[in-house]
Amino acid sequence: MNYTQIAGDLLSQLGYVGLATGLILDSFGIPIPSEVLLAIGGALAATGRFDVWVVFILGVAAQVTGGLIGYGIGKYGGHPILERYGKYVFITKKDLDRTHAAFEKYGAWMTMLGRCLPVVRGLIAYPAGIAGMNLGKFLLYTTIGSAVWTALFVWVGFTVGDNLGSISKYMHVLSLGVVLAVVAWVIWYYMHRRRSSN
Repeated sequence: MNYTQIAGDLLSQLGYVGLATGLILDSFGIPIPSEVLLAIGGALAATGRFDVWVVFILGVAAQVTGGLIGYGIGKYGGHPILERYGKYVFITKKDLDRTHAAFEKYGAWMTMLGRCLPVVRGLIAYPAGIAGMNLGKFLLYTTIGSAVWTALFVWVGFTVGDNLGSISKYMHVLSLGVVLAVVAWVIWYYMHRRRSSN
């Protein structure tokens, strides 16, 4: 499936509405690659068809909106359903309590870093909602993570402009680079905390 072509058609036909729609869907788990949408949005801004600041602000706002939908589904649908029927798929109340405890302790980092990871970024809102993470914190860290992700790929698209098609095949490499950078940071942070506590 040529995601670049699909994203390009979506933006060409629907403009900013297509960009926002695609990003909202991606942000609560529908597999529409936001990095491609954002890069094409940046490329169109470089050619003057879009405004780069509108792409950035709309991109962040759409992802936060999608995240809120996922959070709401998790909070108002996920927890009651899992509490009642989870035992049939081997999810116990203890598992739910552990998830809640993890988000109480690390929810901010999990949400922010999760927003910078392909695939995970579209799913992280659900456990946040299920765990009952504070909504204000969820919004803050979802916005920060979404802003970092948006800025990176809009910048890539804006920089390459009309040459976006030639680098689209390397988009997954850039996404992998982001994943490795996040993993490396998490390992460094964990090791640093461990040394500090000794």
